[in-house]
Amino acid sequence: MKKILFLGVLMLVRPWLVSAQPIQDFKTPWETPKIPEKAPVITWQSPSAGELTVDKPILKASVCVQSALELIRYHFVVNGKKVGGIERGFRKQTTCGQEILHDLTLEEGSNEIRFIAENKAGSTTTESHYITYRAGGSHIARSALILANNTYSIPLKNPVNDGRALQSQLKKLGYEVTLVENQNLKDLKTAIDKYTENLSDKSISLFFYAGHGLMVKRENYIVPTTAHIKSESDVEYECFALSRLVDRMKEKNPNGSNLVLWDACRNNPYRSWTRGVEGAVHTNINPPVGTMIIYATEPGKTAIDNAEGSNGLFTGELVRHIETPDIDIYELMRRIDKGLSDRNTPQTPYPEGTFRTQFMFNPTLK
Repeated sequence: MKKILFLGVLMLVRPWLVSAQPIQDFKTPWETPKIPEKAPVITWQSPSAGELTVDKPILKASVCVQSALELIRYHFVVNGKKVGGIERGFRKQTTCGQEILHDLTLEEGSNEIRFIAENKAGSTTTESHYITYRAGGSHIARSALILANNTYSIPLKNPVNDGRALQSQLKKLGYEVTLVENQNLKDLKTAIDKYTENLSDKSISLFFYAGHGLMVKRENYIVPTTAHIKSESDVEYECFALSRLVDRMKEKNPNGSNLVLWDACRNNPYRSWTRGVEGAVHTNINPPVGTMIIYATEPGKTAIDNAEGSNGLFTGELVRHIETPDIDIYELMRRIDKGLSDRNTPQTPYPEGTFRTQFMFNPTLK
């Protein structure tokens, strides 16, 4: 009888024994998945562009913050000053996360804005956006194309550094900047076509070039990094004529200001040419009124790449003075010239052309 009773109990328990899992696999019903601890992810909603010029002093700014953890703090930063925060501004839940909005008061001229958010896992700061406020409807479109070439068969040291340094300065001054580096001829043409096609009249357009430059048959040329030049007859097909760029800028912006800054290496690297390094490397373009070209050096002289510094000599002085308030283009050249002279170099900036009105990179708006 006892044996029969034991077998009956065993039959009842056996299915449970067969289906049982190791005890470590059991999860209690009150356990919840662990939230991944990550710093906030921030996306700009408005302004979406990195550079913008406006004619109103109030900017409606918004960002989208994704954070699985509760936010400890957040705020905008305008010109280094904290603006808004958890206790101020407006926050709403959207499909992108938490959208945080605030009206930012701008100063006249250039403004740098950022956004910071922090949770228990860490803090995140956005990239800077540069907003230029020009009062009284005085908004003038400002755009720049920067071309910097280093990687030649005879390489240069500083052009890319020069381009990036100038890009940073121009953004602060309210320019919409396109930077292209180490371009072959096809990509160079595409960048110039795209830039000039989007120019508008009565605007300020700027082109900066750092790299090798050549003069052949009274024409100045931009030398692409992949140019294959065996004789002077190759240059027209392997390089890009500066006068061609100047003509396009004038055609698209006839009543504005067109500025070319030419920090090109002036020595001739193709020593097999009959004219060699001693030949003239510059010729006058005689640009139309409203267009100015500033060369890094005088006709027939070389521009120094500056092996000891991170910028060429001309661009080093340019970025040093370009943000100085209320100096016109001629005073800027004078200061660049003095800086070069103080460094005991024979290099002197050389301008061609004139503007219709006074030109300043950083005017104080009244």
